[in-house]
Amino acid sequence: MADEYWEVLGDPYYATRILEVSELPETAMKSQLWLDINATVTQIVLPSNLEDDEDLEDHYKLMMLEDDHMGQPTESFDYHDKLEIDLLIEDCSKSSILATISNELSKSIHVSSQDLRCVAATIVHDASRSLVGRVCSSGSRGLRVHMEACIKIDAIVDDVAADDEVQPAFVPASKSAIEKLERVRVETAGVCCSVCIAEIAVGSEGRGLPCSHIYHEACIVEWLEKSHFCPLCRFSLPA
Repeated sequence: MADEYWEVLGDPYYATRILEVSELPETAMKSQLWLDINATVTQIVLPSNLEDDEDLEDHYKLMMLEDDHMGQPTESFDYHDKLEIDLLIEDCSKSSILATISNELSKSIHVSSQDLRCVAATIVHDASRSLVGRVCSSGSRGLRVHMEACIKIDAIVDDVAADDEVQPAFVPASKSAIEKLERVRVETAGVCCSVCIAEIAVGSEGRGLPCSHIYHEACIVEWLEKSHFCPLCRFSLPA
């Protein structure tokens, strides 16, 4: 898959957060973006009787709204990468920065840069906002923005042959497995629930899976009532 692009279904789900903003040496002539990428691409097998792109789009929207069995996830792939990008360059327009970031994301996740423009735009916006009003006391002309981007993408795979084994979609976890989930007190900022793509408030209580991933209780319970896989790592709970 390294030499091909995933064919993306719908829009990517993504969330960003600033990890740190620090000063660069006085000799620095530009700012930098350090980007930690954590991405998951899930293969989705759809019916073979869809005739065109419009049918495909309508079918996918219906599948996501109704949580029905018209699409089957077969496998998930995790991508982790670290990028160092010149964020602010003299005589460099915002459009060229967007293109640079979306192209770098494309190389890391194997998704078309066009499909990642919305992600790149959010990264540029959040990184630029973190620089507004910052004054380098040392007189440095540059800052380093360290950011994390969490991305979830659904992608089409070719029709699976009749004799290929495909796990049934949406097999729920057992009631006892859900009830045994550990209650975890969130004590640090930046813990993200990957179901709703929102941060879990510090001091609040989440539910942890045996794989150590933490979610909002309502989010993960609703998820496990439909699928016994961890949304992030595909760890399997008893069904």
